[in-house]
Amino acid sequence: MTDNLFTVWGNAVLNPLQDIWGRFLLFLPALVGAIVILLIGWIVAAGLDRLVTQIFKQLKIDGALNKIGAKTFFDKSGVDLEVSEVIGNLVRWTILLIAFLAASDILGLSRVTDFLNQILVYIPNVFVAIAILLIGVLAAHFFAGVVRGTIGAARVRAAQFLGAMTKWVIYVFTILVALNQLGIAASIIDRLITAIFFMIALAGGLAFGLGGQKTASETLDDLRKEVGHKK
Repeated sequence: MTDNLFTVWGNAVLNPLQDIWGRFLLFLPALVGAIVILLIGWIVAAGLDRLVTQIFKQLKIDGALNKIGAKTFFDKSGVDLEVSEVIGNLVRWTILLIAFLAASDILGLSRVTDFLNQILVYIPNVFVAIAILLIGVLAAHFFAGVVRGTIGAARVRAAQFLGAMTKWVIYVFTILVALNQLGIAASIIDRLITAIFFMIALAGGLAFGLGGQKTASETLDDLRKEVGHKK
């Protein structure tokens, strides 16, 4: 009787433990595979981060962008990083995300896999938004110079002010376009972009109009003199 009781108790304890151990042995290869993938992903991500950052620094892209105000633009945006470091970090986290995605898929974590997939699909928008910001900085610097030059040629005192205003209007426009690319408050930003676009067009028209007044006047005077000489 006592032996049977111990046998029942033993089976009651050992059977669940054996079941758990069996499941662990089945799960172990997947766990090891996931850990290996994460380690490889971490090594590759760190290496590519350094490689991309060094490539951008060797190309002196940071220096070129800083000369036209990119550093000032990012500082005012609260980002204390060089452009090369930003892109390097994005590459690193993209690789890490891919590694986490593969690991979660191996472990059969379907909900985690779906969530990481959504983030991975969103990452290209981040790269596009950064490209938009860089192009916007270049455009702001170029058009600010054009406005200062054309209005300055007409000897208008507000040339520096209008040039600075043009630059910051394009900065704001660029930020809104980047946010729109990221899908942040898209409907509101679309309206703001349209309004700012018309403001830029109006400012450009006024700038070229004021700057071209003198040239147009001189051209008309030359035509009058030429016609009068022929008569």
